Amino acid sequence: MDSGASHSFIASHFASCLNVFPDCMPYVLDVSAPTGGSMCTDSVYGDCEISMAGVTVYADLIVLPIHDFDVILGMDWLSARRACMDCYNKTVDFYLPDGTTV
Repeated sequence: MDSGASHSFIASHFASCLNVFPDCMPYVLDVSAPTGGSMCTDSVYGDCEISMAGVTVYADLIVLPIHDFDVILGMDWLSARRACMDCYNKTVDFYLPDGTTV
């Protein structure tokens, strides 16, 4: 989870393990990195299945050449699920479409 990321991302090396191909976005996205650099991409994996705590969720993951993380769930995903981060207790609660809290 990254409350500083506006979008959700998947590392290109991790995405290469998937048995599907990414879609091409109708635009090129220029992503600014916290280190000051930037990366450009036009590839996205739509509706990627992610299992968290035994619950299946889905996310649109934009492909980036990052190395420190496999997947980053950003504010687009977190806000759509009304996520609540409790930094003190190191927990994140989010809500599924059926109203279930995970």
